[in-house]
Amino acid sequence: MPWLATYLDTVDRGLCPTPPSLLSDLALQRLRPPSSAAWAEFLNASANGRMERDFALLTLTDTEQRELYEAARVIQNAFRRYKGRRLKEQQDMAAAVIQRCYRKYKQVQNTQKYALYKKMTQAAILIQSKFRSYYEQKKFQQSRRAAVLIQQYYRSYKEYERVKQGPRGPGALNTKGSFLTKKQDQAARKIMRFLRRCRHRYMSSIQHGHLYSDYKFY
Repeated sequence: MPWLATYLDTVDRGLCPTPPSLLSDLALQRLRPPSSAAWAEFLNASANGRMERDFALLTLTDTEQRELYEAARVIQNAFRRYKGRRLKEQQDMAAAVIQRCYRKYKQVQNTQKYALYKKMTQAAILIQSKFRSYYEQKKFQQSRRAAVLIQQYYRSYKEYERVKQGPRGPGALNTKGSFLTKKQDQAARKIMRFLRRCRHRYMSSIQHGHLYSDYKFY
């Protein structure tokens, strides 16, 4: 087909574009269609049967196909193992981050629980101390009221006995008066000792701040 080659050569010579730049030259060189000689060679090869022989050379035998398949399978397995290893590494990193965050959360939670427990303990100690002070003061007031009541009863009894017995001789009156005075002094001393003990116990509990053992707070 020499006429086609001559025509393509004439067309190729008739086109004379002005290259705008070096970059455009390179782009056209990459994308420029084949020359007329290349086209002529291609068409001659097609007419002479060379192309069929070249394509026949590209056909793989069964052994070559099996080898190619095995190679592709090995590459796929290696790629899957690589992807699996990467996925496992990412999962391990994510698990480590989750564990670290959980430990920090538990640490903060334990710290908050300890702070709350400490505050509750201090509040319980304060309540116990106030309750003991109140209890001791109340007990002291009850003892004092009991002592005053005993004294009142004793004075009433003494007045009743004096009115009941009436006037007697000076000797008997002096003897009985001294006996009553002695009994009265003994009773007064016992009452005062009891009050002093109560007051001392009350003041000691306030100074030392002991917890009252009969009243516990949880």
